[in-house]
Amino acid sequence: MALKRSVAATDPAPQAEGAFPVSAWVVIAAWAVPALLTTFETMMFSRSEGGPISLWRALVGGASGWSVWAACTPLIARLARRFPLTRDSRWRPVAAHVGAFLVVDFAASAVWALAATWVRPVRFTTAFGNWFIAALPFAVLVYAAVVSVFYSLSDRARLRDRERDAARLAQQLSEAQLASLRMQLRPHFLFNSLNAIMALVRDGESSRAIEALALLGDMLRVTLRQGASHQVALAEEVAFTRRYLELEQLRFGERLQVTFDVPPDLLDAAVPLFVLQPFVENAIKHGILDRRRGGTIVIAARAEGARLRLSVRDDGVGLAPGWNDGSGAGVGLSNARTRLQRLYDGRATLDVGAGPGGAGVTVEIVLPFTRVREGPIADVTEADSQPAVAGPA
Repeated sequence: MALKRSVAATDPAPQAEGAFPVSAWVVIAAWAVPALLTTFETMMFSRSEGGPISLWRALVGGASGWSVWAACTPLIARLARRFPLTRDSRWRPVAAHVGAFLVVDFAASAVWALAATWVRPVRFTTAFGNWFIAALPFAVLVYAAVVSVFYSLSDRARLRDRERDAARLAQQLSEAQLASLRMQLRPHFLFNSLNAIMALVRDGESSRAIEALALLGDMLRVTLRQGASHQVALAEEVAFTRRYLELEQLRFGERLQVTFDVPPDLLDAAVPLFVLQPFVENAIKHGILDRRRGGTIVIAARAEGARLRLSVRDDGVGLAPGWNDGSGAGVGLSNARTRLQRLYDGRATLDVGAGPGGAGVTVEIVLPFTRVREGPIADVTEADSQPAVAGPA
């Protein structure tokens, strides 16, 4: 039910059944063209007969019948919608249009004939015969033109509606895919965090386990507060990553050293949600976990013109022999690649390679540089706004 209300509130109102797909002013302007031509013809004809008439009398005589056609145009459109003319049309649609044409042409001819008796000394029957009988083939073409224009405009309106619906469906599909990828990260991160807490419990570190659970609760609160947003300020991503590292710090102690190198003027840069944490998690799990002396993780951000470069670097055990960028099929890496493609449509890159001197692993993400200016940036500690913070997380 909520979805139906949301669609109704955002989608434009559908076109009324039988309505002409253009405004009344467009209809009036279209019929003004033949009205002016007929007015000009009336003036020229009167002048050639030696009895010129004034402009306004010629306008009344020439435009009166076309006003009937203009007034009947919406009715013809409604009839054309209800009784469409196709190759397989049976007698009923044809009969309906023939009847409508005769009624409209009869009314227009009668109005023209009445106007002619006032403009010039001519009998009503003579004028009516000229308009209704002599001009019958021309009137058929006029009626056919009205129906054809209506069908053409209706087809264009339907095409625009389909294109709009297709674009909306594509956007909804992209949003659903991004939401699915985001939900894929949440349990993955949660399970890894719970495993870290279980390790503390096994080691009898009850106080640290309680502290870790409190940190995990804070992190879950942040993820739930994000709602349906797929992008956050870099400050929020840094703050979330810092909490995760604080949780891991309870397990690793001094073995885990972290440096944040994030200039303050980049804290309001827009970045994908969970763009850093999965790679920090991989650095700990694959690069530092099995090393007795631990290691260091460096998280940095740099502005390069219209691009934002994010990096996560560790000095751990490095990449496995024979590893290549295309073989990385882990949840964090594959998820990040897909989300970047969905969010930035090929304008973002993600590279994974060996660190400086071949030691450790470096992950670099390059995004279009945009800023988040709507609303406050939440959960930003003073440490998050420092260009460099070294030491334990």
